[in-house]
Amino acid sequence: MLGRSEEQEQCWAQLRTGGSVLLRGPGGIGKSTLLAALAALAAHAGELVLRACPTAAERELPYLALIDLFGAVLPQLSALPQHLREALDSALLRAAPPTGRATDQLAIRVAVVEGLRLLAAERPVLLVLDDSQFLDEASAEVLAFAARRLAGTPVRVLAAELVDEGAVADSARFCPAPLLELEVSALPSAALRRLLADRMAQPLPAVAADRVCAASGGNPLFALELARAALHARAGESPDDPLPVPQRLRALLAERLAALPAAAGPALLLVATGAKPGREMLPDNDPGLAAALAAGILAVEPDGVLRFSHPLLAELVYGDASPRARRTAHARLAALVEDPVESARHRALAAARPDEALAEQLVAAARIARDRGAPATAATLCRLAAARSPDPDRSARRLLACAEHAAAAGLTEQARATCAAVLRRTDRTARVGARLLLADLLTGTPDAIRVVLDAAAPDAEGDPLLMGLLHAMRADVLARDKGVAVATPEVDEAERLARKSGDADLLLEVMAHRLQVEMQGDTGGELPALAEALPLAQALPLHKASVWVRMGYAIVQMRRGDMGAAVEAARRFTADAERAGRTRDLARTLYTASSIYHRAGLCAEAGEAGRLCALLWREVDLPPTGALVMAGAAELNNGTVEQAAAHLADAVVLGGSMADREWEAYALIFLGRCDLLRRDAATAARNLERGRQLLAELGYHDPTMILVDADLAEALALAGEAARARELLAVARAAALRQNRTVVLLGLDRVEALLDGLSGDARQAADRLRALMAAPHPYPLERLRCALVLAALERRARRRGAARAALTEALDGYEQAGCAPYIRFARQELARLDAGETDLSDADRRLLELLRSGATNRAIAGAMHLSVKAVEANLTRLYRRYGVPNRAALLRVTD
Repeated sequence: MLGRSEEQEQCWAQLRTGGSVLLRGPGGIGKSTLLAALAALAAHAGELVLRACPTAAERELPYLALIDLFGAVLPQLSALPQHLREALDSALLRAAPPTGRATDQLAIRVAVVEGLRLLAAERPVLLVLDDSQFLDEASAEVLAFAARRLAGTPVRVLAAELVDEGAVADSARFCPAPLLELEVSALPSAALRRLLADRMAQPLPAVAADRVCAASGGNPLFALELARAALHARAGESPDDPLPVPQRLRALLAERLAALPAAAGPALLLVATGAKPGREMLPDNDPGLAAALAAGILAVEPDGVLRFSHPLLAELVYGDASPRARRTAHARLAALVEDPVESARHRALAAARPDEALAEQLVAAARIARDRGAPATAATLCRLAAARSPDPDRSARRLLACAEHAAAAGLTEQARATCAAVLRRTDRTARVGARLLLADLLTGTPDAIRVVLDAAAPDAEGDPLLMGLLHAMRADVLARDKGVAVATPEVDEAERLARKSGDADLLLEVMAHRLQVEMQGDTGGELPALAEALPLAQALPLHKASVWVRMGYAIVQMRRGDMGAAVEAARRFTADAERAGRTRDLARTLYTASSIYHRAGLCAEAGEAGRLCALLWREVDLPPTGALVMAGAAELNNGTVEQAAAHLADAVVLGGSMADREWEAYALIFLGRCDLLRRDAATAARNLERGRQLLAELGYHDPTMILVDADLAEALALAGEAARARELLAVARAAALRQNRTVVLLGLDRVEALLDGLSGDARQAADRLRALMAAPHPYPLERLRCALVLAALERRARRRGAARAALTEALDGYEQAGCAPYIRFARQELARLDAGETDLSDADRRLLELLRSGATNRAIAGAMHLSVKAVEANLTRLYRRYGVPNRAALLRVTD
């Protein structure tokens, strides 16, 4: 249940153990949704669920709630004594009261108690009372009477009462003991965002969604109503524009504001306008402040900050104020606040006409905000600077800066819309920058990105810096589409222009591309591009190119086997990106960090980074295949194989349709690893081979890049393609030695031992592999993979104790790493080892012997005097027992 899983578990545990539950909270907070989910669980568990949902308009109608609760089950109460049944029929309007006699109130109450006992004798009963504050008094008295007498019986009450924050609920009297009272709290922003994404017909821009979540105070109903109003009015995209409050919500809040004296208006507007208005901004004797505090509209936080009791009140006050009143409030705050960023913003919003001096102050404030790690605030300030700039060209460039800050903050839609506005201007430098940013933000095919870049060429012509930027972006697109080697001429031209223009940022971007090529041929010596770029990246403010270079350094250390340096670098650049508020760069750094953590054997940390990466990847609208791959990789680290395979299969399809070859390759390789864990070697080989081929076509030949060679060779060996496996091992070993990539040799040795054991002396192969494992290795998971193969060899050699020791070592290692899929795999292997063939029946042993001889199902049926269907059923049973997909895998695990 969205954002309420903990509350649901807590309430269900209370109901399961015979207690009652009372949910309380303000309107729209989600009480009814939680109530419905719990009622559904009870019904699914076989309980009798009786419901009543009274309304305010029905409160004066006696016994209406009892009619709702018991009307459908009256036929089951025929065993009640006649006088009680008559009283209940009369109260529920099923029969007229006896002539000349009033209905006996005590009889009605006793009838309900006895009727509930009768129903509970058959199965547990749950009375569900939604909006219990509207129960008619007659029903309320009966239910309170029953509650006092039904404690300890299988009759519980699940009620939801609308109460303001901190108020006492009245419905406890209807609930048999023991009772759990639960305040349904505000939903966190992440849950509200998911709710808006699921329920809104159109997506809400990120800035508007942030404002809606903040203004809603965590109330799901408020969030949906505000989102619909903002979408309808196309409002909320600027943090300085009023957020429209729909009439339905206005009616809930306006009454409280209307009760205040007119003198409270200026004080309320000042508080609504400020970011964190302090108590000192208003005089102690301000009559409006005193009235607002007394009415509970405003409150004072422990640090002296004034706040509205509900954030939506601030939106209502600010939105209802006149433009002149707002400007006056901003001017007053500009003079009062000391923070240069907030002061500049208020001065801009108080101004009514262009002012270059003010625009320059806003640009300076934007730099401060950026350095504080608030690029979204920097974007707002640059937008205000553009609006206050008298010169149109300066305005265009400041608008471009707004788009760049918005993109860094992950506000992709805002960045795109701002770029579109820049393209309507005449400044060619700004127009080229806008098109380059649009190309970077585009999630379409490489051809679609090239169309955007080609449109930038006329404006860039003749300017070394602009042309250099254009060639650098073309190099990036070519590398992802055709391969790093094909992109080299574009990189060369970009470097020439970068050195000619003297622009450090462009040179750093070029070096980042150059590093990608150098890494493919890295033999352990100095990489010229890295040597030049790394000091530059560390000296310049954090941005996309500097992040690339710092990630490149960490990847170089990882591939060389210096995992300590790689992990330290990954943690540092991830923390720096997070501290800088650069959400888009943070998503990219988490991708690299997750890979490094995995290689270091930190699977739990890798899974956490991968999941956050996938979430941010979607939020900032990076190419969607990447999000699916990272979600799948996270599951492979510390989730489930099934969920990983689902994400990765989707990624393969999406990557193919979008011509996103690099991410498609990663998806195929990770999916192949899922297949190995599912013991489907043939499918694993196909997926791994296709992924490896795609990477080779893109020019990625480094054996340490994703360690695909050993996995593919293992899949081929297990699929019975020993010759192809040995051929691949020879090629991979030669490449590893040529590039001095000795860290991959243990993986290749593992598969060579497996091949030798499958075709010859398993004992000798196991002894050789064990000796190789004795040496320390920088990649912990590679050694654990060897332990799994060693166990298979020992089992084949009939050394069950040694096989158990190897599997125990693997299991201990995977548990320490937090690698859930391999923990499960190792435990399954241990279970199979324990089962062995000793528990097989004679018929099963004969069936396996015939399978090993290559007999078909029909031949087995004839030899064993069974039907073909019976043979198929026995094979299916054995597949399930050993967790394998086919006969080849069955023979391997029972050999």
